[in-house]
Amino acid sequence: MQPGPPYHQGPQQPYPPQGYPGYPPPGYGPPPKKSNTGLIIGLVLGAVVLLGGGGVAAFLLLSDDSGSSSSAAPTSSKKAGPPDKYTSMPGCEKIGSGVRNLPPLETPKGEEPASTSNNDIVYTSSSCSWRESGAPSALVTMYLSKSKEPGTGSGEDWAKAGYDNAMRDGGEVIPTLAKATKAGYNDIRSDGQCSIKLYQGNVEAQIIVSGAEPSKPIDQKLCKENALKVAKATSEAIG
Repeated sequence: MQPGPPYHQGPQQPYPPQGYPGYPPPGYGPPPKKSNTGLIIGLVLGAVVLLGGGGVAAFLLLSDDSGSSSSAAPTSSKKAGPPDKYTSMPGCEKIGSGVRNLPPLETPKGEEPASTSNNDIVYTSSSCSWRESGAPSALVTMYLSKSKEPGTGSGEDWAKAGYDNAMRDGGEVIPTLAKATKAGYNDIRSDGQCSIKLYQGNVEAQIIVSGAEPSKPIDQKLCKENALKVAKATSEAIG
């Protein structure tokens, strides 16, 4: 048997060279470089926008800051109040001359420094005592509060505070008493005495009338009448 003709497969076409998309077939050189032109342009434009926006924002901030600074009104924390009405206290003789039948005046000590926790004032006191054995007595104690800084009203504020504190413990307001700003009978819890507290401008005063024997009860109505006479004379003397 003669061998048959070889199996005829027809002409063979070579497979096209394979490669990855975007790259040339093998043997055709290196892949082309991708262009970065678009990316560079985008970055440049972004930087310009950012810088421009930042400049505008900075300008607005500076404008707002300068505007608020120029429009801010200065404020003052300085306290204001009535000026001190008095710079000194009256002498005991002047007070005593306004009341008849007072016991003899004990030698007064004059104006002396007084203790206070208030650093805004200069505080002084003065006392007058009329006393005689076997007779009712009268004691006037005055306090002068002078403001360290004029125009602050610290002096009168302190005198008023002294009056308010005395009346807070119990008392009876006196509607009018000579030239006093305010006055009242204050409770000193003693059956043998009575008291009037007053303040007049930057001066505060307390008037205490005692019976012949302060440890024994006395007629409170009569005591208050005598205290009122001394208080009126004190207010008139203060001026």
